[in-house]
Amino acid sequence: MFELHPFQGDIIRELRQGYAAGHRRQMCALATGGGKTVVASHLIRSASAKGNRSIFIVDRIELVNQAADTLQAVGLRVGVMQAGNTWLHCDDEVIVGTRQTFAARGVPPAGFAIIDEAHVLAKDHIKLMEAWNRVPFIGLSATPLRPDLGGHFTNLVRGPTVAWLTEQGFLTPARAFCPGSESIERAISGVKLKRGDFVSSELADAMNTKALIGDIIATWTEKAIDRPTLVFAVDIAHSKSVIADFVDAGVSAAHIDAYTRPDERKDIIASFKAGEIRVLSSVNVLGIGFDYPGASCAILARPTLSEALHMQQLGRVIRRADGKADALILDHAGNTLRFGLPIHFEVPDLGKGEHQAASKKKAEKRMVACSHCGAVMESDQFTCSSCGIDRPGRKSKVVYRDGRLVEYGSGDDGTAVFSVEDRRGWYQAFRWYAERRGWKDGWAFHAFLAKFGGMKPPFAWKLFPGIQPSDEQARWIRHYQIRSAKRRAA
Repeated sequence: MFELHPFQGDIIRELRQGYAAGHRRQMCALATGGGKTVVASHLIRSASAKGNRSIFIVDRIELVNQAADTLQAVGLRVGVMQAGNTWLHCDDEVIVGTRQTFAARGVPPAGFAIIDEAHVLAKDHIKLMEAWNRVPFIGLSATPLRPDLGGHFTNLVRGPTVAWLTEQGFLTPARAFCPGSESIERAISGVKLKRGDFVSSELADAMNTKALIGDIIATWTEKAIDRPTLVFAVDIAHSKSVIADFVDAGVSAAHIDAYTRPDERKDIIASFKAGEIRVLSSVNVLGIGFDYPGASCAILARPTLSEALHMQQLGRVIRRADGKADALILDHAGNTLRFGLPIHFEVPDLGKGEHQAASKKKAEKRMVACSHCGAVMESDQFTCSSCGIDRPGRKSKVVYRDGRLVEYGSGDDGTAVFSVEDRRGWYQAFRWYAERRGWKDGWAFHAFLAKFGGMKPPFAWKLFPGIQPSDEQARWIRHYQIRSAKRRAA
């Protein structure tokens, strides 16, 4: 049995206090990576000590083995009920199965029940809770935001926030980029709203364009090429289009959806975890419960007005793993501008979540994207922490061309096109050259002015180390030195 962290022990004590106070339907809100299954295993062990078998209800087939393996790892005797994959024993302490299987084949007698991912509460769950009105139920969820949850659960026990878990090292810090945010807004401006979110069919048409998909590939190549990456797409056609472009670019990538054969899905996920597949895209498969801590990049390609869906997707990449310093979010949907980063999320009271009208949520923006590099930041932040550009909220003369962020007018007259990263690379090369000759940073500053037509390098770039010039940069420096020497001689 795993040792409990103090905060997990506090959660269990609060749940027991809730039961003692008469609450038979309790919701346990704990962030992804906070150890929901570990907490559940201790509760199951306590129930077993009192002679009660437990059932553990998951929402999807792919989560059955994942839950069973975790519960077995903590020392529980686990049975599984699933078509073609059933093993049961009379002394099982807990039986794991999907709500669909339990509804179709009947639920084994039990004295305690846990509903995993309880924010997706379905009719099957509700019917069972009504039939087993004396059995205590605990719902587990990182995002209990559905407005009707307060009608089925009478007590909410909150674990620590994502911000606290990140500060304490239980979760990986996340940073986000929202490239082409204006293009995204234009693409989805006419998409209709229904039941609190975008209409999927219209959203798919808006997002499944070569321009937006090209931007996804280029941004990933620039910022996340060495990261195991999950893509969250709008629909199957959109997901397959994104993967096709990754493959055309020479990247090992694969797609899975609800219709992918179980054995094929298992092989694809295993290949992804082994590093043989670098990019894995899905539609409504990876967003809930998928557990691979090594994934360190999320590509958000599906705009949504659901904060729960947004947080579930981000939760797939903020788990800790060896060698993983941070999680990178490439938000091609604009969701982080609306809802923020994982550290901004806090669990509201039961029944208080997701009440805001969809039209209002669509219009509101919590954060902003730097107009130079696309980094997501607080709306009142003065300087971009990624590229160092001051006052990123000002309208800048930048545009995407072939998926890259470039200056207006550049390249149209035969001159080179430079991204922010390109320009910073030139400044670092100038600094390296100056440092080797014992010159002050002022030389690099004036060389940059000459190279980029009077544009000043951001002050924050002084924090970046010098980098040895490339052959192209070395040639330019030689010519610059010759021109400078001729001017001095004249």
